[in-house]
Amino acid sequence: MATAVGYRMFALGVCGILLVGLFVLAGAGYPTPPSPGPDLADPDVDPSDLAGDQVETGGIVIETDPVIIEIDGDTATQTLPIENAPDVDVGQEVIVDGTITADGTLRVNRDRAVVREPWEATYMYAISVLGALFVALRIADGWQFDLKTISFSPRDVPLHHSLSEDETDG
Repeated sequence: MATAVGYRMFALGVCGILLVGLFVLAGAGYPTPPSPGPDLADPDVDPSDLAGDQVETGGIVIETDPVIIEIDGDTATQTLPIENAPDVDVGQEVIVDGTITADGTLRVNRDRAVVREPWEATYMYAISVLGALFVALRIADGWQFDLKTISFSPRDVPLHHSLSEDETDG
C-alpha cells in the first residue's frame, strides 16, 4: 500500500515537471519581436518623427471627428490622431496598426482594427470567475480527496444530497 502512494507521488511530481516544462517550451517558442516599436505614450516620442514607420498601438477614443485616441503608458499619456479609423464612439478602446504620416497621424488598416466596449474586459473576467466557481462547486459536490491514497474518488452520496437530508431530519 505504501508503494502505491509512493508511485502516485512520483507520477504527480513527473506531471508537475512536465507541465512546467511545457510552459517554458511555449514561452521559448514565441520570442518577442526584435523591435517592439516605439512607445507612443512616451512624451519624448513625437509621432511626426516616425513618419513612414509601421506601428501598432491602442488606446481609448476621446474624440470621433477626427478620431483621436489617448494612449496610456507606464509614465505618461499622449494623444494620437487616427486616419481611416473604424466606426467608434467616445470611450471605446481601439487597437490599431498602420503607418505614421508626416504630420504625426496614424493611417490605419481599418480591417485589422479591434474595437472593444469598456465593459467587455470586466464581463470576460466576471464570467470566467463564475465558471471557475461553478466547476469548483461541482467537483466538491461529487468528489472527495483521500489523503491516504492521494487520489480523488466519487462520493457515495453527493454533498448537496447529504446536506438536504440533514435539513429535513431536524
